[in-house]
Amino acid sequence: MSTLKEKILNSQYTEQDIHKLSKKYEEKLKTEGIKNGNLPLIRDFAHLLAYYKHDLDSAILLLEKALTQQRATREELAKCKLDLGDYLLMSGNVWDAALYYAQVDKEFKFDYLGEIAKFKTAKIHFYTGSFKLAKAMLDVLKGSTSKLIANDALQLSLLISDNSTVDTTTQPLKMYARAELLLTQNKLDEAITVLDSITQLFPYHSLTDEIYFIKYKAAVKRRNYREAEEYLNKIITEFPDDILTDDALFTLAELYENQLNNPEKAKETYKKLIFEHPDSVFAIEARKRYRMLRGDKLNEDDEI
Repeated sequence: MSTLKEKILNSQYTEQDIHKLSKKYEEKLKTEGIKNGNLPLIRDFAHLLAYYKHDLDSAILLLEKALTQQRATREELAKCKLDLGDYLLMSGNVWDAALYYAQVDKEFKFDYLGEIAKFKTAKIHFYTGSFKLAKAMLDVLKGSTSKLIANDALQLSLLISDNSTVDTTTQPLKMYARAELLLTQNKLDEAITVLDSITQLFPYHSLTDEIYFIKYKAAVKRRNYREAEEYLNKIITEFPDDILTDDALFTLAELYENQLNNPEKAKETYKKLIFEHPDSVFAIEARKRYRMLRGDKLNEDDEI
């Protein structure tokens, strides 16, 4: 089971692998049932159903059953609610998703889980064009103790600020937000059509780098990794000083390491990130990955 999961996580899988793993989960749940102690297993299975089998109805039903387990820990139930919100959002039930995020935000207001829920809620406001409300929530999250949440909040807040000033139209931003929601809902062709419309109607717009990043994500969903590589390289070469550049470098290095089976390119890209963006939130992890690919022991502290 763990071997199959690893193949899937590295995107080196076949449909048969997905089917085999799904059957293993079904057998395990049939034997053990849905109970307090196996909520992580249930969440894993729901993730497989939603993202790889594209069976959102089954994933949602499974998590709804999981939420009936009254003896489960608050944290495990909150994680189920966050996942359930994601799958409801993917299925088009945006405000049902928002309700689950709000529940977690309220219960874990000053906790990491609450911050995740608040960020997801801010994204819903972004998707639906409530940019001021989204930005207000994001500005709070910029002070998060989680560097990744703080970084994501900063990026989205700046995106809204840069594209919704008094003297600019918010139409491109509204179109971009719609495309991102369509991507989340796996409506890839529709998302690309909207993104191409932005490029045609508003050439050389400041959203161009963000458009490349969404197109990269769409290419990965289609498992077209060469196309994904091209979009990331466009960000790196055309926008070398952009806020997305370090993100693109780290993502490209991961792509080389995991999907394109090119450890030398991965090592080279991690190194570029470390030297050119030493203050990036990805720098520590990039240094670790670089050393692993170089063959160092993980506890070594030698400088590159």
